[in-house]
Amino acid sequence: MRWTERQVAMLREMGIRVWSREAPDAQVVPEAGVEVLVAEEPRARAVVAAERVAEKAPAPAPAAPLAGPAAAPALASAEWLVVGEPFDAIGGAGDLTAAEQERLLDNMLRAIGVSRTAPTREARACHLAVVEGRAVDVDAAIAEVAPRCILALGRAAAIALLGLDEPLGRLRERVHERSGVPVVVTFALPYLLRHPSDKARAWADLCRAVGALP
Repeated sequence: MRWTERQVAMLREMGIRVWSREAPDAQVVPEAGVEVLVAEEPRARAVVAAERVAEKAPAPAPAAPLAGPAAAPALASAEWLVVGEPFDAIGGAGDLTAAEQERLLDNMLRAIGVSRTAPTREARACHLAVVEGRAVDVDAAIAEVAPRCILALGRAAAIALLGLDEPLGRLRERVHERSGVPVVVTFALPYLLRHPSDKARAWADLCRAVGALP
């Protein structure tokens, strides 16, 4: 599989390795800085999904300097509503900072051509923080944002949106619905930061979400 520069750029935003059957051994392509590894059939579905997203999504905007993520705006009209945990330090010593979590989310959104700070609705995503066990008015947020798709990051978000306390792997397998809006479940940001090997699976979830856009 030969990747276009646009596809490589989108996947690089997610920190995902590009897979190819053409490379007999793992190697690093210096020009793109993308690791090429051999994979079998499960990887083919992700390749097809990535190609479809590349066709639908605008080219990623140049990455901003990593001085820290931009502050998220208040809920506003947007194409995407992202529901996930608050951007808090995680761990006994705060091993995962709020800045790292925000940066990862911004990279994920940039990979599908949207941003939390976009000036127009069509390219904007809003983040709604939820904490497991605490009530949140999801319906009011959906009414305010009027999203075309909702992305649920982790178990707490899935419970708040769907009322389903099921294993995350099962929830990730299909497109759900809330208030007539498609909902796609993927991993929580702290999990992805601690398990970067699962970023490829999160990319497949993002592809599923883009494909669910009405």
